[in-house]
Amino acid sequence: MRPWAKAAVQGAACGLVFGLVVVLGGRLWHPATVAAQAPAVAEVVKARRFEVVDAAGKVGVILGSPGLVFCDAAGHTRASLSLGSDGNPDLVFRDAAGQKRVAVFLFRDGSPILVLVDAAGRFRLYLYLNPEGSPSLTLQDKAEHSRAVLGATELETVKIEEVTMRSESSLVLFGKDGKVIWKAP
Repeated sequence: MRPWAKAAVQGAACGLVFGLVVVLGGRLWHPATVAAQAPAVAEVVKARRFEVVDAAGKVGVILGSPGLVFCDAAGHTRASLSLGSDGNPDLVFRDAAGQKRVAVFLFRDGSPILVLVDAAGRFRLYLYLNPEGSPSLTLQDKAEHSRAVLGATELETVKIEEVTMRSESSLVLFGKDGKVIWKAP
């Protein structure tokens, strides 16, 4: 083959390869092509447990059945949201030592309660709303004996051709022995 013909064939081959790279390369990296090649998003993902980890691999959030747990940087549980055996939700906050300090939950009848716990694990304060909607606040000493109870009960008062609601409050103070030392209706 003549030298100029050989150079022409080589040039044509290089041009063809270059053209294919440009054309195919443009298609492969074109945004529409990239979007079309993106992996499909699953409609449902099933697992028994999911863990969200930080860049160092430390667990920050755990989603399990049935509950959600938040962990601090040391991996200790600090907050959790779960369902009790009766199906009612429980929300719990823990201190750095892992001690339960605040709990919010529902009784089986749907009545909500907030409980504050001291660092030694003793229940010290209850805020409760009974099924009829009447609130009460109970303060306890270190021995977990009630020392003060404040409550408001809503009573129906029937008047001539009208029904009105009125609130009746009470405050009860207890001595160390558990006996009532003072009461206001």
